[in-house]
Amino acid sequence: MNNITVLVAANAHAVSGRPARSRADATAAALALGLNASARLLSAGAMPGSVARDYLALGAKRIDILECGIDADLAATLLPALRDVPWVLTGTRTEAEQATGLLPHRLAAALGRPLVTDVLAVQPDGDAWIVTQALPKGARRRLRVSPPAVLAISAASPQTLRHALADAMAGQIMRTTARGAATVAPTGQLVPSSKRRKLLEAKTAQSGHARMLGAIDTPSTGGAVLRTGDAHSKAQAVLDYLRTHSLVPF
Repeated sequence: MNNITVLVAANAHAVSGRPARSRADATAAALALGLNASARLLSAGAMPGSVARDYLALGAKRIDILECGIDADLAATLLPALRDVPWVLTGTRTEAEQATGLLPHRLAAALGRPLVTDVLAVQPDGDAWIVTQALPKGARRRLRVSPPAVLAISAASPQTLRHALADAMAGQIMRTTARGAATVAPTGQLVPSSKRRKLLEAKTAQSGHARMLGAIDTPSTGGAVLRTGDAHSKAQAVLDYLRTHSLVPF
């Protein structure tokens, strides 16, 4: 039995929308294969053969695919295959607006194991691993983690993603139909991944004089600029405006 299992999946390409290898999952697979050449790649759901070959091109000997419905609970589907695996590695969500990023947390809770997120590097230390974890503002932390555990590998991990055609063609793709996979009831509102976010614009620093000139030069949408007249007529115009908008009680 392999002591390392890496969970991989197919993602939609950001431009073409075609199924493609996830860079985050490929980074996790590259790290695991660097520790153990016989590390197991495991996927649940639909995965085209071309995507599976891309993962095998990293140097893996085999990839196991548990085929299940699109509405299947992936955590429940993967759970039986992971109970006896000491080290479970996953990627982190880097593709914009794809997936939820909750699978590592759900698996760790279901397996009753600790979860270490944003892992950059791993160094074997006997039966345990010395894990380097990324923290906010560029900080780093080293932890000694004993198995069994779940590790979410950061996409910033300095791993070389090789692509060997010989390994891609020599590797085996094993497909198994997952039986009794529970379905997940949809929650919330689905938003198309193609919807673009509104970019934030930096505020322009202007002096008070410049803002006043802008207010004068900009065509008014609901008021009037009084350039002539005496003080009495201008005050009457202001009072009329306040009365029109019910801003004064008289």
